[in-house]
Amino acid sequence: MEYFWAFLELTGFRRPYYISDEIDARHQATGIHPPLTGYRIIVTLLVASVGMTKSALLYGQESLEATTVECIFGVGIVTG
Repeated sequence: MEYFWAFLELTGFRRPYYISDEIDARHQATGIHPPLTGYRIIVTLLVASVGMTKSALLYGQESLEATTVECIFGVGIVTG
């Protein structure tokens, strides 16, 4: 690897210098939740509504319709 870095230094790239003990472990963020955004609320409500619709269809013995809802939702998520 040293030969590779020597070659890169000849072409103008400098080797990065890293310090692994730069951040004190006591000051690292732990247990902090990500912020609640409008996008997360929309995604949560959409997943919950599709899940409840699918559950209601399965409870009513409508397995074909439940699978259709799941496929349509899956395609919408994949393409969106």
